[in-house]
Amino acid sequence: MLNKHKEYLKRLNDSIREIEKIPRHKIDKNSFLLKESFNIAFENKLFYLNDFSKEEQDRLKLKLFSRITKFSGSLTFLAIQILAANSIMNKNNFKRKEYYSDKKCGISINHLRVNNKSLVTAKKCNNGYKLNGTLTWASGYKIFDHLLIGFHFEDKELEVLANFEECEGFKIIKTPELFVGQSLNTVNIELKDFFVKEKNIVSSNEKGNYSKNKSQSKTIHYAIYGLALATLKCIKDDDFKKETRKKFRLIKKKFKETTDGHKLDELRIQLFNLVHKVITINMILKGGKSILVSEDLQRYYRELIMFNANGLNQQIKELFLDDFII
Repeated sequence: MLNKHKEYLKRLNDSIREIEKIPRHKIDKNSFLLKESFNIAFENKLFYLNDFSKEEQDRLKLKLFSRITKFSGSLTFLAIQILAANSIMNKNNFKRKEYYSDKKCGISINHLRVNNKSLVTAKKCNNGYKLNGTLTWASGYKIFDHLLIGFHFEDKELEVLANFEECEGFKIIKTPELFVGQSLNTVNIELKDFFVKEKNIVSSNEKGNYSKNKSQSKTIHYAIYGLALATLKCIKDDDFKKETRKKFRLIKKKFKETTDGHKLDELRIQLFNLVHKVITINMILKGGKSILVSEDLQRYYRELIMFNANGLNQQIKELFLDDFII
């Protein structure tokens, strides 16, 4: 396992050397540069961690996001998605996971957490299902090859893999304009009797399973911490840097050691508030130059909002509000 760990870190270092040649301030807006960056990491197998234990996967994810987030929050956002897709396939013992292990798979499953409402439903048919509904905020169009789609059938919550391309019953209806992550090619998709194959069903669970598991995820914590480290490198004031490093290390220790979902939500809020404050103070100390497009801090500011606006359930929203009011 130690040799596999070292091999992964070598591939990570090789990827970083290639990615750092790409103008980082353009990756957020240019989907071709984002795809180039993503392909470098993908071809070096940075997103396939199924051969490692759960504990080792967590350590390597933290290493991964600590290294790549400074280049592009959009790249990290795609990494979050493909890692999630691979993890879902693995933990559900999906029979075709080896076939899809060398495929670029995104996800469109966050709508499963909407309470008491089914946004994507299904009708059973021969050898599969026909899906109806609207998928919103599906990122990675023309970057990912496949999409993991969540849907409801009767009292079940299912996930299925399908090609991420327009075809009969699968229509791209909108590409929203964003203030951050435009290169992600985030789209909305209208499904009208879209056929998916039975053999590509990855999971079938009781309704609410996704929301339950989501609360225990640390992926967003890792992404925001990656921004924290990137911001730390921009600090010039020695006292500010020393105090910031101490605060970052302390909160990292807390979320690494925590498995309780509610506590992780609270730590996510603390981490966001801390990084937000550090970026803001850093920009103030740097002055007007910090808002130049070529500067990193303004990009980190926008990417921080992007990460933290993703995957928010009602409980986290209420915790943010309570944290402010109290």
